[in-house]
Amino acid sequence: MADPIDIERLLVDPKTYEDTILRIFSKKRQRGLTFGQLSDSDLTYFDAATNRRSLARAIAHSVASDQYQALPVDLWILDSNGKRRAAHMPAFTDHVVGSALFQLISHNACCFGLPGVYSYLPGTTNVGAMRVLAEFVRAHRARVGPKGPPLYILQSDFEHYGDNLPVGPDAALWPILREVVSLGSPTGAVSTRVWNLITALTRPVVRDGDGAQFSRLRGVAMGTPLVPILANLAVVPMDKAILDIDGVFYARYNDDFLIAHSDLSALHEADTRIDALLGELGVKRKLGKEIRTALSPTGRPSTDDPAYLGRGRVDSLGLSVGYDGSMAVAPHRLRRFVGRVAARIDGVAPALRPLSLRDRAHQLVMATNVMLDVTNPFAVPGLSSLLDTTTDRNTLKDLDFRIARKIAQSATGRPGVRGFRLVPPAMLRGELGLVSLVKLRNLR
Repeated sequence: MADPIDIERLLVDPKTYEDTILRIFSKKRQRGLTFGQLSDSDLTYFDAATNRRSLARAIAHSVASDQYQALPVDLWILDSNGKRRAAHMPAFTDHVVGSALFQLISHNACCFGLPGVYSYLPGTTNVGAMRVLAEFVRAHRARVGPKGPPLYILQSDFEHYGDNLPVGPDAALWPILREVVSLGSPTGAVSTRVWNLITALTRPVVRDGDGAQFSRLRGVAMGTPLVPILANLAVVPMDKAILDIDGVFYARYNDDFLIAHSDLSALHEADTRIDALLGELGVKRKLGKEIRTALSPTGRPSTDDPAYLGRGRVDSLGLSVGYDGSMAVAPHRLRRFVGRVAARIDGVAPALRPLSLRDRAHQLVMATNVMLDVTNPFAVPGLSSLLDTTTDRNTLKDLDFRIARKIAQSATGRPGVRGFRLVPPAMLRGELGLVSLVKLRNLR
């Protein structure tokens, strides 16, 4: 593990901000916003990147001389999937300093230890969390045999985590954050100057549409750079308490967490420890949406605790893990993938009506093969992720069947599987060369 860094020293180093400005510019360029206007200036992101050295020196000097003052963040409402969420727009310089702090604090947080946390950290992803769970499931199944007892799994999350997280002066978050920030300091403590800067960016003054200004006692400023690391640190005591249970599996991604154990009493112990800690941490579990699973080949519920329902797979973080430890993309993502392929086939089919049946089928196969080629710029979105994460060949076989059926339907005009009477799967795969997802996966 890398050594912790002296955050106070790096905050007065212009190189810190120069690198951060380039990272911000790179992200904006990927989204086609190279010449987008900065939130608090007539300048563009391209201007900021071009003049990054002088801008970085100015920011570093103002921090070193204790002249840096964080500006209020503008509040606006984001409508997403029928939900209204508060979002915040920081000034560009605050965005730069906050982003730099995010990188520095994240490094020290990894040194501090974030057990079981897979969110917003270098080298950790939701896929990584589910792969570790799949390994845990396979180890359990190898230990108890194919007809052995189930693995018990609890899936839960927090109720309005970002909106309800305490950030007032006495919040439990602050001592944890201070300890992390102080890790690399030669004196073992962070100076008042740097701590005031961090708290001003962590709990910024908010300015609403009418110009009124306020500071929150609950709820992080969504949209500001430090929010992800705050979410990671806020319930670290709970993370550590769960992982102290012998033989437990635990993974948390932001506010979603998952606990697994072969012994049901260990899950009950985890429940007790969680309930004992969440009050002082200021967050609540979303009990109405908790899922308790007895994972087994038979799908039978637990006879000792009826809350643990029998299932053959666990869906979490956009992925599924089966009772045998195989992985697949979650059902809603599979439906979306097939829907994208079907929509493209539907778009091509009308132009092929003058052709013979075989030629129609051939053209649809060639169009589909383009969609299923990860090296092609016209590949279906999500294809690479599907092939990287799915180890369950039965899932891929089902997708192959659905895609072939759609081609037969569009080529023949016959619904359901009746199109296979004129364009059978053997013809699509053998004569016309339709790509198989199973074979693509096997080649990886």
